[in-house]
Formats: sequence, structure tokens, C-alpha cells
Amino acid sequence: MNPKKHPDYDSVALSKEMITQMAEVFGSYDDRKGREQQRMTLNEAAAQFGITSLKARKILITAGVYSTAVSREVQDLYRRGRSVAKIGRILNLSRASVHSYLPYSKMIYKMDRLSTTAERELLYRKRKKAKADLTCAMTEENLWSALEIFQKYPFHLMRGTDEKGSMKFTYHLSVPAAGRAGAGLILEPDGMTIPMTEIRMVFDRISKLQDMTGDPDQLGIPNDGYLYAILLGIGLIRREGV
Repeated sequence: MNPKKHPDYDSVALSKEMITQMAEVFGSYDDRKGREQQRMTLNEAAAQFGITSLKARKILITAGVYSTAVSREVQDLYRRGRSVAKIGRILNLSRASVHSYLPYSKMIYKMDRLSTTAERELLYRKRKKAKADLTCAMTEENLWSALEIFQKYPFHLMRGTDEKGSMKFTYHLSVPAAGRAGAGLILEPDGMTIPMTEIRMVFDRISKLQDMTGDPDQLGIPNDGYLYAILLGIGLIRREGV
């Protein structure tokens, strides 16, 4: 779809919307303050929106929620009149990296097809609503709705202490003729299945505890497992202190 043939797509408005949404999902990070407000890694935020980590960083810098020693130095040199090429030589960075540390001046250039972007943002809003509904009312209906809308969402399975140790995965629902009762989550790319009965058991524990901090011992599931990552992603539990 050619955006020029579809004037109803406002590229500036879509850019602003994406900047706002990414900031909301990511939280904020300043290496002088620590990671207290960071909800996910840069790579995770990029994966959620289907963009590169360089573009994600540029968007978050534009939103004013991402700051590192390198980004501040790049921006300082740029304000002092240094060219992108000159900054790259000074800091030993590629042109693409230098650009990623500079905020957008007007809008997000070279976006994907605007129709695809609009669809992505619509899906984001539906997922956000599903999480809010589940948080406000922990019912099985809201749980099922969240599991449905989060199909193909890029979850991250932690296999270490940093983002390099994480593994991305998704799932899709298997709904047999018996309906929801016999459903399960089929994990991709592993092909493993998490039965709905297991999810309901953990859901019941959370409901009885009335505690969404997600203590793995109380929930009876490991904090580095698939189900824990999914429950975090759909908003049924949260990390302590977040």
C-alpha cells in the first residue's frame, strides 16, 4: 500500500502515537539512575514493535526516556556542530549508530507501510486493554481474552541475568472440538504445549493469594519458565517492586 494514495493516514500522528506507546511499554532508563523504571530491555521493546533495536533506541531517545553516557556525548557533539561522520570518527561508531543516538526532529522517517503501522498500534491498544481488564477483574473470561489477544506476541524467556541470555518465543492457542476446556498454548518455536488446566491452577492460586507480585514459590512455577514469562506479559503477575 502506497501511503501517498491513502491521505487518511497521518504519518506525523502515527509517529507521535508510536513514540508514546513505546515509551509507555519500555518505561525509562538513565544509566546515572539505574534501571528502577525500566520495564523491559531495549531489544524486547524493539521486538514487541517489530523494529530494529537502533530504531527503538532513537524513538525512546525522542520520547526522552532513554539516556546513556554515549547518547549524551553524541547529542552534545551534534549540538556543538559536529557532523554525523565526524561524531562517528570521534566515538568509533557507525553512521547508523550515531543516528540512533539522535532524536527525531519531526517524525519517524522510513516507517513501514502506514497501514501496517496502524494495524500494529490497534493490536497494541487491544492488548493494553486486555491487560487492564485482567488486572481490574481476575475472571476466567478476562484471562481467556488476554490469552487470545496475546497470540504471536514476542515473550522473552530469561536464561541468564541479562538480555543476552533471553530467548524470544511466541504461542498460539489450540482449541479442540471440546472448546476452551481442552485448550492449550502451543509454544513456538519449541512446539511444546502448556495445557489450560495448568494455567487455571496457577490462576486460582493468584486469585486466592490476591497478590500479583508473582512469587514463583507461591505460584509453584519457575521464574525462568515459559508460563512465568507469559503471565508477566499478559499482566496477570508483575515483578516485585515494579
